[in-house]
Amino acid sequence: MQPANRSPTVNRLLSANLRLGRARDVRLTGWLLLALAGGFLAYVARVNEITHDVFHEMALYREALATEHFPKQDMFAFTPTVNPSVHHEWGTGAILYLATVESGLGLVGLACLRLLLIAALWLFLYRIARMRGAHPYVFACVAVATFPVFWVGFAMIRAQLFTLVFLAAQMWMQELDWRGRRTWVIAWWFLLVAWLNIHAGFVVGLGLYGFHCLERFGLAWFESKSLTKAVERTWHLILGGLSVVLALPLNPYGWEYIPYLIHAIAMPRPLIQEWHALWHTFAPEITVPTFVLSVFMFAYCQRYTRLGRMRGAAFLALAAYETLKHIRHGSLYGTIWLAYVPAWLSHTPLGKSIVGIVESRREMTVRACQVVAIISLAFACANQFWRPTLPPTPEHSVASYPTSAVEYLKQHAFAGNLLTPFNQGAYVSWEMFPAVRVSLDGRYEVAYQDQVMDDHYRLYSGQKDWPELLEKYPCDAVLVDQQADLRVQLEVLRDTSCTAAGATTPRWHFVYEDDSFVILAPLNSPLPYVDRRGQPLADGAWDAFSSEQSYRAARFHSRDRAILAPAVTQQTY
Repeated sequence: MQPANRSPTVNRLLSANLRLGRARDVRLTGWLLLALAGGFLAYVARVNEITHDVFHEMALYREALATEHFPKQDMFAFTPTVNPSVHHEWGTGAILYLATVESGLGLVGLACLRLLLIAALWLFLYRIARMRGAHPYVFACVAVATFPVFWVGFAMIRAQLFTLVFLAAQMWMQELDWRGRRTWVIAWWFLLVAWLNIHAGFVVGLGLYGFHCLERFGLAWFESKSLTKAVERTWHLILGGLSVVLALPLNPYGWEYIPYLIHAIAMPRPLIQEWHALWHTFAPEITVPTFVLSVFMFAYCQRYTRLGRMRGAAFLALAAYETLKHIRHGSLYGTIWLAYVPAWLSHTPLGKSIVGIVESRREMTVRACQVVAIISLAFACANQFWRPTLPPTPEHSVASYPTSAVEYLKQHAFAGNLLTPFNQGAYVSWEMFPAVRVSLDGRYEVAYQDQVMDDHYRLYSGQKDWPELLEKYPCDAVLVDQQADLRVQLEVLRDTSCTAAGATTPRWHFVYEDDSFVILAPLNSPLPYVDRRGQPLADGAWDAFSSEQSYRAARFHSRDRAILAPAVTQQTY
């Protein structure tokens, strides 16, 4: 028997907000969803390292405030850049900057923003699933199948997380359209304008909108057997599609955004791990089988789904294909899957069996959910899911941050060009611009010409021509990760009486070393030698987001911009 309700008021509130109706057990559903929430929080708890993209995004917005105009040419690099430099994530930088540095909340603001976005995403997904007819028990039980491909978008914080929330919001709006509402198109247009200024992932929203229009128009034509009536039912979608032309130039770069976007979508990214195929992901022995399981459930559902309820199936199939090609798209696939598949599955024999098993073992299910929730929350707390970090060592991260190396450069008033790896350049810019310009950072095609990334890969992988590459981009110091293959090759520089790999190589020497990074400088450099190997390295997260990083500090240093780190001549594609 269903246990008596101990708190009718609470039950009524939960029932109303969870869209349960009177016939369902509020207590059971609540525990199922709490276990799901705890499980997901535990799954992403260790993804609390601040992504390097945060720093070039915020640095751009800080400089826009400092100079009182939005820069369209790159100012952070001394290597060849593109013109204009279309930074499609500038809006993310603005939000992150205002939520952390400008607000004075620092890391607290960053953590709260991430949790708020995650909560909004799951609320949207649950609401969409329920609107489409998903049983809450089925939603809670099968959602875990998406976790291994879903997690990639939840780093601290990626612009991609905004795209996931916007995508879920658009799917919710499209469900309103199936219910006969049309004014949602206006709200969607404003959402699109915000989206394209925050992340180029808005193209996914355009694709989803296009598929929705085809489905709505095709079904209307099929039912009415009249082209005229089909147009009458979908005229608002046609107008919404045409209005996209008015939205696209509403960004700091105007129509220049479009050529960049076309180039960025078409270009290959073989050197970026998350653009590899799904079987190259972290823990493929878990990710690949669960992905196959999720695809199987999707395919299984279509056997029992009427044509009118298959809306979204084509777009989900496309997302599954893109996920196989690129790890990065797993979060998009997971978002769409969670919105659509639980509803389809609820009307199948398998879905009904899940509901029957849960209802026949209510108390056992509640106890199991309580155990899962407690263990999951304990694991999440043990990993301090609320605490963003800047890992100074590679112990828990492939890409560590040169917090102590940058502090060394600051203490000795270093100014000039610094050769930097892909993952660390943005952090250096955030901490040391305008005194220091970098050779490369995570902006990739946004700022740099194609050969810059290739040259850095060859250099830091220690290939035979590394001495020539070291000279290709004249710099005043070189930052090298201790984990890079180049680090082994540099041992020859310990002998300052000879040059490395021939007479054409300059005489470099070590000026700084710790367990994560080394810094090289020319022999005539005034930088003193400091050896911090074996010493603890500080996590610089709190300092990186302190109020001292505000645009007022950048404005204070603006007088130095004309004389520090002279810019190279801008080149175009």
